Parts: sequence; structure tokens; C-alpha cells
Amino acid sequence: MTRDEWHSKGVRLFGEDQMAWRFKCPACGHVATPADYKDAGAPSSAVAFSCVGRWLSDSKEAFKAGGTGPCTYAGGGLFRMNPVEVDGAWVFEFAEEVPDAI
Repeated sequence: MTRDEWHSKGVRLFGEDQMAWRFKCPACGHVATPADYKDAGAPSSAVAFSCVGRWLSDSKEAFKAGGTGPCTYAGGGLFRMNPVEVDGAWVFEFAEEVPDAI
């Protein structure tokens, strides 16, 4: 997929505000926005590449049974599971389902 195609899909799903776009970790299924990464102190390069849990003190260890995320999954680690290729870079898929408001 090209960057333009990926960007168009993000806008179609979530609108123009990229800080509100939602990405799903391929290891634990946790859904996070770029705003969540920013709030956790993660670098912008981590968004949709590694789970936001890498920057949170209460995250789960990636690939451990019996838990949900966020986890410590790193997109550039030994197990590269990022499922979407955008102009040669591998990133998380969009979380297309938006949960009901609480």
C-alpha cells in the first residue's frame, strides 16, 4: 500500500486528526492512538510500530499467555508481526472498530 492510500484509509476511518487514529497491536490486541503514545512519553517513531505498553510501567510482557495489553511488543524485534506494509515500512493495522463510549 502506498502512503497516500494508507493516509486516505486513516482519514476515511477516523477523520483528519491523526492524533485520534486508532492502531491495534498485533501481539496483544491493545488499541492506542498517537495521543496515547504521546501521553506515555513514546517517540513519534513508535506509533503503530511498537505497542504503547513499552512506555507504560504496568504493561504486560509480550507473548505471555493469560493477559491482554498493552504489552512490551517491539515492531523491530525478533518477531516482526506488523501486518501492514506502507511504502516498504511495516506498521500496525488500523483498529477499525471504535468501542462504544463509556
